[in-house]
Amino acid sequence: MAPYVDLTYFLFLLYPLALLVLLGLVGWLGAPAILFVSAAVLVFQYADPLGTGAQQAEGLRQLELLAAYAVASVVVVTAFALVRRRGASRPAFYAAVALALAPLVVVKVAPLIAPRQALFGLVAAAPGASAGVAAATPPAGLAPPPGALEIVGFLGVSYVTFRLIDVIVDLHDGIVSGVPSPMTLLGYLLFAPTISAGPIDRYKRFCGDLCAPRRTARAYLVDVEAGIHRIAQGFLYKFILGYLVYQYVLLPLDAQSGVLAMVGYMYAYAFYLFFDFAGYSAFAIGAGRFFGVRVPENFDRPFASRTFREVWDRWHITLSWWLRDHVYMRFMLKAGRAKWFGGDRVRASHVGLLLTMLLMGLWHGLYPHYVVYGLYQGAMLVVYDAVGRWNARRRLIPSGRLVRLGQVALTFDLFCFGLLIFSGHLFT
Repeated sequence: MAPYVDLTYFLFLLYPLALLVLLGLVGWLGAPAILFVSAAVLVFQYADPLGTGAQQAEGLRQLELLAAYAVASVVVVTAFALVRRRGASRPAFYAAVALALAPLVVVKVAPLIAPRQALFGLVAAAPGASAGVAAATPPAGLAPPPGALEIVGFLGVSYVTFRLIDVIVDLHDGIVSGVPSPMTLLGYLLFAPTISAGPIDRYKRFCGDLCAPRRTARAYLVDVEAGIHRIAQGFLYKFILGYLVYQYVLLPLDAQSGVLAMVGYMYAYAFYLFFDFAGYSAFAIGAGRFFGVRVPENFDRPFASRTFREVWDRWHITLSWWLRDHVYMRFMLKAGRAKWFGGDRVRASHVGLLLTMLLMGLWHGLYPHYVVYGLYQGAMLVVYDAVGRWNARRRLIPSGRLVRLGQVALTFDLFCFGLLIFSGHLFT
């Protein structure tokens, strides 16, 4: 049963949320209760007792893979933490990251090698949807390429992998010391509200919520109220606004041809993707509040951004900040120490931006439009940075309200074109 996709899932979700409220009101909502309820939600979600026999068998296979991945993750993290306690060990760090990435690499590569074989039986999500997010049935232009309908792995592998790497990096950098508790680590990796659709939480922040002192009933009810508001926002975004855009704008435009239809599709898809994905994020944040976990925000008025750097501080925030901290900043640190590019930090920054956004595209999949999408986003970041530096020296672009509005409009148009690339519709 895919989370947050239809009303049936929310009817099921009422039971664990009601149990959490009861535990919170009597003061029993601690780490053990949170982990137990989260595990129960995952078992029901993957086993899907309301589905057909084929769906249940599919879900059980995914649940087995998820359990094996979780156990292997605990082994990898524990082994690396023990090695790290003896001193810095760069080879062990690289080995741990490689082991963490291996399942995700298999997930991305296997459909290209054996596209018609359901290697581990995971139903594919449309390339038009964000990685790990089960979307509504896509228009023809959003459908996967013929013969690429099966993906290996389990629902949520992309997000779980990034969480696992975050733990390993924190241990390597000394942000987290000691050997993480297996129960806490499993609670972080398998946190039910965010396992398949994000946002991507950070281990240290999550542990702060999980291990916080138990709150009073009054304090917990504040979380419940906030959670209800966010779930209501998710319904508004995904099931009302997203559905209206999809049904009455995106689908009709998908059946048309010509430049105007393509331009209309570009803007419609941008709004559809925003409402759909922001709706998923709101659901995850709202459900997380019932667990007593304040899941980080994932969207903050992205279409009001003046630059591409600002866009990526507002769109899929947890992914862009994860990439910034774990890829871009590490690349810049290495480039500075090794004097790459002759010590030219600007050139190193531009290469780092291209590399980071290319990896972002590949994270969604190895299809050509994802690669082009990542390179396009990186190129836009470089162009905006270069123009900003040029204008800082020459001061030819004036400031003012009209100029700011023009910058917002231009950035919005260019970003929507990037999402058109992401959808795959441009290439069909």
